[in-house]
Amino acid sequence: MKFEDEFDVAAPLARVWPVLTDIARVATCIPGAEITEKIDDRTYRAKVVMNVGPAEVRYRATVAVDELDESEHRVAMSVKGDDTKGRGGVRLSVVSQVTERNGTTHVTLQSDAQISGFLASIGGRLIEGVAKKTVAQFAENLAALV
Repeated sequence: MKFEDEFDVAAPLARVWPVLTDIARVATCIPGAEITEKIDDRTYRAKVVMNVGPAEVRYRATVAVDELDESEHRVAMSVKGDDTKGRGGVRLSVVSQVTERNGTTHVTLQSDAQISGFLASIGGRLIEGVAKKTVAQFAENLAALV
């Protein structure tokens, strides 16, 4: 499943970019996500809890920063998560890029998710709705953080 999202943060790029590149800090903006361990400067372990319709899904995940381009203000990350009950997993790649527009920061997100097991059986439309809601909450939390 591919998703494209964008939003604006009412803060200059110089304040938003450092937060977006600090994985432990930006993770606090993602509903249900928590960094549990820093493996190295580009790899982290995390717990993620998601509510999809009537179901709650918990993942143990590894988050890796695959690319960090300071000049283009672009970050590519990959997430590999396994359901803690052994009912499937998720593989996610996310590319975010930020640009400054009249003192605000415009954020674009391109995501590609491969979902298996229990969550995949729930259905794409429901998952899409959860993804949109999660991005909206992320944008609000990021704006409040910066």
